[in-house]
Amino acid sequence: MRRMLVRSAVAVFAFLALASARVDVAARRDAPAAAAQFGDSQCVAGVPKAWGQYRGGSAQSGLAFEDANGTLRFLTNIPCGSATPTVALEIRRTGNSN
Repeated sequence: MRRMLVRSAVAVFAFLALASARVDVAARRDAPAAAAQFGDSQCVAGVPKAWGQYRGGSAQSGLAFEDANGTLRFLTNIPCGSATPTVALEIRRTGNSN
């Protein structure tokens, strides 16, 4: 059962990574028009530093952050201001090999 869960989590992560790469290519193609239209940010949001490095994002999965323990956090609804975003999905590394 655990192996199936681990394999499923790996498959979901691989799918999200591929989807993110595809969205990133499209975003780069449209970037110059977007930059000209939105010169100054209308919204500034923050995430806790403990959530680690930004690992990418896509329209489907949201923004991904990975902390020092390997925990992945995906954010889909990010509020403006000082409120901490709600984590839509958190994937934690465990010590079990199964």
